[in-house]
Amino acid sequence: MSIKQSSGFTERNRRLEIKTIHQQMSQLAICGAGLSPWEADELVKIIDDVYFSNNNLADISNGQVKYSCVSSTEGAGKPLTQCKMETVVLSLFKPEDNERLPNAVNKQRQVNLRWRRIMRICDEAKDQGGLLSQEDLAELLMCDVKTIQRDCIAMQKDGIVIPTRGQQKDIGPGVTHRELVVRHWIEGKEPVAVADCTKHSIKAVENYLDRFKVVVYLRKNKSFTDHEISVVAGISPRAVKTYLELFDKYKSSSLFKYRLDEITIAGSNYYQSVGEKKDLSQ
Repeated sequence: MSIKQSSGFTERNRRLEIKTIHQQMSQLAICGAGLSPWEADELVKIIDDVYFSNNNLADISNGQVKYSCVSSTEGAGKPLTQCKMETVVLSLFKPEDNERLPNAVNKQRQVNLRWRRIMRICDEAKDQGGLLSQEDLAELLMCDVKTIQRDCIAMQKDGIVIPTRGQQKDIGPGVTHRELVVRHWIEGKEPVAVADCTKHSIKAVENYLDRFKVVVYLRKNKSFTDHEISVVAGISPRAVKTYLELFDKYKSSSLFKYRLDEITIAGSNYYQSVGEKKDLSQ
């Protein structure tokens, strides 16, 4: 058995084990506490959100790290020692990081590489309820804080807003790079062009767009709740909320209707191949 097959087998066993635990908890709630099946299912969902989704307990993949950062619920100006912290899982390295970068002898190559990682890990932290500071980014990417500051200023001049703690608390939400990706696509640009103007890899752009299409399809065509979308799409509830906010913002755009067929096809294909196999009661 290859390593890839072994990994897939282990993951299937893990999902089966979690499903069995969910069923056991539901039956205990019904038989032991006298809850109705619906109440038991809701209790299991809450336990799942609070316990099984805890990043302190989550496995990590190659290139990922667990990191403690300030919760996104904390207000500005509060001393760090008094802030609630969140443990998040960050993808420091991905194969697509080196995709379509400038020539190796060009200094801009390292700048673009760092920008891609900054955008990704800041998004990942925010989706998991945390916000990275510029100091966090400097530590994670092993560079000087002034370098991160210059990067953030340069990206902002290019219209790319990074969701750091300082940006979110002092400046406001702004237009995130995830929104820029979706907006450029709705306006007619294809992934390669979107990647060029947002400084992303093509793979990252495709991932953002694929998730957007699936979330929109499940809400528009299946009328799924946020929780159901999160389960089927395999993304966090916070990420679902972000994509639905983008959908609400652009759905009335005259350009959006030209992307509806693509959204429907992509969402339907994903749902038929993956979504229908997932148990929404979990």
